[in-house]
Amino acid sequence: MFGCTFAGDGNATANIQDVTGQAGTIADGYTHDYLYGLGPDSYVDEITANGGAIFFKSQDNIGRAVSYSGLSGMYRAIHSTFIFGALRDGAFTKAMLMTQYMDYLSETVDVQEYTENAITQCTVSPNPFSNTTVVRYQMRDESPEQVSVKVYDITGRLVRQWNNPTIQQSNDIVWDGCDDNGNRLSSGTYIVRIATETETVTRAVVLMN
Repeated sequence: MFGCTFAGDGNATANIQDVTGQAGTIADGYTHDYLYGLGPDSYVDEITANGGAIFFKSQDNIGRAVSYSGLSGMYRAIHSTFIFGALRDGAFTKAMLMTQYMDYLSETVDVQEYTENAITQCTVSPNPFSNTTVVRYQMRDESPEQVSVKVYDITGRLVRQWNNPTIQQSNDIVWDGCDDNGNRLSSGTYIVRIATETETVTRAVVLMN
């Protein structure tokens, strides 16, 4: 299911000083220090790849996180044996890493390969952003479907939405990082969801105040 094999329980403590992203993986170039010797560092499981790709290894070259595209690429999964929140922010932050995770998990087959799809393009830029970002999507010319654009926080709470039956063809929506009441949202990762009656496309975006 997760593309890995259990290799060991780890130690009672002193397991992970830091993790390093592996070349060619979703964490390529990333490095994070860990809460070494503290609570989250107890019995951190060790894993090896089994169909998936180990994308984080600890300082002792032991596999700690894996990405997997599923059988025949039908789904995507990430399995991590360490606690995400116990990573320390440095040159690379947890928000940046979460964006990598969400981009990987939400990536879909190029919708242009399938003419029956209503949404033919979807981008969010700039990403990360601090002032405004633009949600840009394009509809298939002959598509009569209505579109909704919604933004959720990482807990799944709806924070902003645009519903307009006349939105068709090509559309740019500017988001200022505020909720529906005009309140500025906190820094973090948010999920943009563009949906028609038959199709949904998601993108992760990071707000940095």
